[in-house]
Amino acid sequence: MNPAVESALISAGATIVSVLATATVAIVGFRTSRSTNQKTLDAAKAATDKTVEAARDTNKATIDAAHADIRHTLDATREGQFADRYTKAVEQLGSDRLDVRIGGIYALERVARDSARDHPAVMEVLTAFVRCRSGERWPPAVDGEERERSTRPDIQAAVTVVGRRDTERDSPDRCIDLTDAVLIRADLAGAKLGGAVLTGAHLEGADLSEAGLSGAVLTGAHLEGADLSEAALGGRADLTGAHLDKAKLPGAKLQWGILTGARLGGATLSYADLEEADLSEADLSGANLSHADLERADLSEADLSGADLSDADLRDVRGLLQEQLDAALGNMETKLPDGYRCSAAWST
Repeated sequence: MNPAVESALISAGATIVSVLATATVAIVGFRTSRSTNQKTLDAAKAATDKTVEAARDTNKATIDAAHADIRHTLDATREGQFADRYTKAVEQLGSDRLDVRIGGIYALERVARDSARDHPAVMEVLTAFVRCRSGERWPPAVDGEERERSTRPDIQAAVTVVGRRDTERDSPDRCIDLTDAVLIRADLAGAKLGGAVLTGAHLEGADLSEAGLSGAVLTGAHLEGADLSEAALGGRADLTGAHLDKAKLPGAKLQWGILTGARLGGATLSYADLEEADLSEADLSGANLSHADLERADLSEADLSGADLSDADLRDVRGLLQEQLDAALGNMETKLPDGYRCSAAWST
């Protein structure tokens, strides 16, 4: 081979080897640099994430604390507002002006609706107002002439509020106490008075239709001529000695009711549910008991003189005597206990 050509080939080979070596070093250097940079980036990212998380936790704690402070401030402000509204409304009840008293009553109702905590106190104030002020005669005499008595407008407003209250907010250790309240011809239709104490209350001519009176205490209450149509008087509502002369109780639910010695002369009890009711010694003379359900009711010594037992179910009553039936009225559809007979005077 020509020495010049050989020398050229050797020179070219050396150049190629040199280039390859340089490229190899560059590639290795690039890969090493990239790995180092990735680790640096990963470390920087981790540090950043940690800083951001710490900042987020700090900010959340700060925000939560701020929210708690705001809630505390709002609660304190709200309680202060309730206390102020309550105080002003109670002051209105003592006003000499009827319209101001009524305004105070409805202001108290708003407090009771807005504050579950104040609800029991509001109801206690309103029932105390009724007990203390309902005895004042209404309407007042004009030129010395007294008109037919009824419930005063502010007293009516108070019992209306009590009757439509949210019963779930009632205090378990407080009852609705309307003892001896004078609510003559008051409108209490649909009122929620379950468990209420109405001992000796004057409810003559009152509208208690569809009222919830389950478990109510009505001992000695005056309900002459009252409308108790469809009223719920079960749950051992106590009407011992109550005056129910000429009261209207069609469809009333009196199961398990206690009516010992109650005066029901001339009362309308048609279609009434009197299952398990205690009517012992009750005055039922002239009462309309047609279609009444008297299953297992106690009629011991009850006065049934002239009582209408048409279509009534008496098959399982307790304490019934033949002489009581003989004094009553009925028809051939009246269901009697075994061994008893209807009076010859009963209609067919």
